[in-house]
Amino acid sequence: MPRPTSAAPQPSPETPDVSRRTMLRGAGLLGMGMTFGLSGLLSACGVAADDDKDSGSAQKGGTLTMAIDGTSAVNDPAFYTTLGDWMAVDCICRGLTFISFEDNTPQPDLAESWEISDDQLTYTFKLRSGVTFHDGTTFTSADVLASLNRQFDEKDKTLPDGASRPLNSLGANVKSLKAKDDLTVVMVLLKPDRTVLSRLSDIGGRIISSAALKEKGADIGKGLVGTGPFKFVSSTSGQSVVLEAFDDFRLGRPPIDRLVLQQVTDPSTIVSSLISGDISATQFTPYSSLASLAKNDAVTVYDTSLGFDAIMMVDARRIPELEVRQAINLAIDRNAIVSQAFFGKGQTPDGYTIPPSQNGYDASLKDLSTQDMAKAKELLKGAGAEGRTVKLMAASDSWHPKAAQIVEQNLTDLGLKVEVDSVDPATYFGRVIDPEDDYHDLMIWERNSYVPDPDNMIGAMAKPSGVYGDFATGFASLDGADAFEDDLYEAKNLPDGAERTAKYTDIQRRWAEKYMVLVMLGYSTNPVVSGAGVKGFNSNALGNHRCFMEKASV
Repeated sequence: MPRPTSAAPQPSPETPDVSRRTMLRGAGLLGMGMTFGLSGLLSACGVAADDDKDSGSAQKGGTLTMAIDGTSAVNDPAFYTTLGDWMAVDCICRGLTFISFEDNTPQPDLAESWEISDDQLTYTFKLRSGVTFHDGTTFTSADVLASLNRQFDEKDKTLPDGASRPLNSLGANVKSLKAKDDLTVVMVLLKPDRTVLSRLSDIGGRIISSAALKEKGADIGKGLVGTGPFKFVSSTSGQSVVLEAFDDFRLGRPPIDRLVLQQVTDPSTIVSSLISGDISATQFTPYSSLASLAKNDAVTVYDTSLGFDAIMMVDARRIPELEVRQAINLAIDRNAIVSQAFFGKGQTPDGYTIPPSQNGYDASLKDLSTQDMAKAKELLKGAGAEGRTVKLMAASDSWHPKAAQIVEQNLTDLGLKVEVDSVDPATYFGRVIDPEDDYHDLMIWERNSYVPDPDNMIGAMAKPSGVYGDFATGFASLDGADAFEDDLYEAKNLPDGAERTAKYTDIQRRWAEKYMVLVMLGYSTNPVVSGAGVKGFNSNALGNHRCFMEKASV
């Protein structure tokens, strides 16, 4: 996890709510900016022969190789390193609940069922019997308690230094977590939270062998043991994580023998390796290559759901006039951003912060993200801000540079002077949470849907005590901000349906119109491409950086 600069304040316990894609650029973050030749490694691993690719039935055996952003060789549900390392956790471990991203409803996984008390405070999980960990031990309630309590307790001795504990905010609301018996766990909350089942499906909620935790302690990330479809074989920092199929996976042994998560940081190498077959699949394909790849019979380009928000945060401490913030919002050409930064792989925002793939999406909010340069200039002039200098910060990879270029031109046309800083992804997050940073006026970023629920989008971004509301935008310092804490709590505890959507729509409209600390730039997805012969994997999940490869074949 990137460390803040010495001048930066420490983020609140909500830090794990920030965008992992931006925050966890593994190669740059860890000083691993190298790109490896893949052919030798893949030959040793036994990649399926090209002549198998056209088979209509699932192939058995072989190796599926995924290009990832990087690896630190630490795979731990309680510790952020890189997206690639977290994808390994997704494959090695399973949780009490599961969300497929083809459907947003939490489904039973290691918990075969659950009961929720009428007051929404007590969750009783009935665990599956006969589930085996990779170390041969049997899954019981002791494993659930060990895995979740280390997320809830910052002093747990099995936590590595710098553990981010993504479930810590859930833990702050847990009054007790106890085992009724070997196959029953009871979680009692301090106050209701209808997002518990969804949050337990996230990577932080993955269950680890308590025997392995006892043996390995804080080094568990160097040899993670779960119940998932793939078990850990080896990892090399800056190179790869190697996994192999688990024969006793409760849903059946995966078709492939091996899964290799290979660090590849050069976009052109990703493209050429997809075509050659050296890479089986990835969600790190450059947007600029999607059109040409779609015409190539050697690969498949997937039409994954639009699950992340492209955003620009506005620091109200630097730009204190609401009229100026509104003018900036009205000046942005979202059509140009979608077509030029995302090469058409996206959509202009019409539901504000809740993307089309999520419950709560409401296209009646389209006017909040509409360009109107004439009105923007009128607002800027009225605020006496014509000719003012504003500073814009964006990461130097993926879609961010082109979006920054478009925004710079839009704001110049508006009548502002714009200074732009292109930031190495390794240091970007530390600068976002540092309000003293010279370029903290405007910050281009993104918000991914790791838990596909509005509480993970607007619920994180409009929360005054979170990273977005406090460190990034200064929203917490504005009059009336505190009320949004209660509004968001009420919204997340409504059942999915018209009433919940209406509540979130009202929150978004009031937040945008009264404060405008977040400019929506577009909706998109992390572009998933595979070799033509790769079948059966969950592309929608991969588009959200979740790695479900238990049915994949090569």
